[in-house]
Amino acid sequence: MSIVFFKAKRRHEDLKVKILVPFLVITVFSLLVAACGNSSTPLDAGTRQRIDSTAAAQIRLAREELDSLCKLQQKTVLPRLVDSIKQKRVREIQEQLKTVPK
Repeated sequence: MSIVFFKAKRRHEDLKVKILVPFLVITVFSLLVAACGNSSTPLDAGTRQRIDSTAAAQIRLAREELDSLCKLQQKTVLPRLVDSIKQKRVREIQEQLKTVPK
């Protein structure tokens, strides 16, 4: 009896999946199509001004943050990289000098 119940339950779950997956796909597709609709009314001047001022403020903040990060890296990372390159070059020169006949 339990095997019959299990098979019936499994068929019911398979049926739910077969119905649910296409339903979800169709729903998501419909929402995406509806969300991508073209607005026929252009933005008014006030809205464009708010968008412009908000974007300008965000760009200014991002520029300030990036400038400060760049200055910080110039003080910390750049000297270490230059020193590393210099050490590597000195080793290369020493290796080349070892191969030069005396």
